[in-house]
Amino acid sequence: MKREVKVGLFIVCTAIIICVALLYLANEKGFFARNYTFTLSSQSGDGFTEGMPVEFSGFTIGKVQKLELNDKGLVLIKIKIPQKHLKWIKIDSTFTLYRPLIGAARIIVTTDNLKSAALPEDKIPEVQIVNDINDSIEKVQPLLDKVTQIAENLERVSSKIDVMAGKADVHVFGSEGTMPQVNKILKDVNGKLERLNPTVDNVNKISTEASEGLKDIGILRSNVDDTLNAVEDVAKGVDSIISRKKEPEIKLP
Repeated sequence: MKREVKVGLFIVCTAIIICVALLYLANEKGFFARNYTFTLSSQSGDGFTEGMPVEFSGFTIGKVQKLELNDKGLVLIKIKIPQKHLKWIKIDSTFTLYRPLIGAARIIVTTDNLKSAALPEDKIPEVQIVNDINDSIEKVQPLLDKVTQIAENLERVSSKIDVMAGKADVHVFGSEGTMPQVNKILKDVNGKLERLNPTVDNVNKISTEASEGLKDIGILRSNVDDTLNAVEDVAKGVDSIISRKKEPEIKLP
């Protein structure tokens, strides 16, 4: 087999494989599936956009195809549902526009009885609107009012504290306040202490002299004790002499 034929077969096989893969992906994406269009209505088009997802139990089953106004001023929302998801759309299904505080808006389909009849394409259900933003604002509003009230109370309390602090400054640091009187008392005490210092010095001098006098008295007392001891010894000697004189002399023959 020639080289050119092999290359040609390779190119043809590659093209066939690519086409099959593309057809498979297109089929998986529902490109060849039949789509059904249903019409919903709303008093306002606020929050609706083309391409908005239509969800059932958290799964996307379709999208908004087109928005338009009818002769009565109602907003008509055309939604496209693939055939494989048609089983979720029933005559008693409810459609709700859900606008979360965070995230994109979407249409939620709720079906209580999956055994009900299918929704006719000519029937136009009205979309209910659930706005998390407004609901959150309504829930937060009382809290904001309380916070505002607390802030006003704090402002009044701080004003009263400022007034009390001003009065305290007057009572403590004013001309007739506590601090001037305390300073005056301290000055008087300092003056008296200064006048008392010479007296304290004299007392210290007297106590020093008294201590020295007590030392001299101790020495004098020691001398007196020595003298008294000497006198006592002399007295004892005299007594012994006198006693010997009084004893009779015995003369032996």
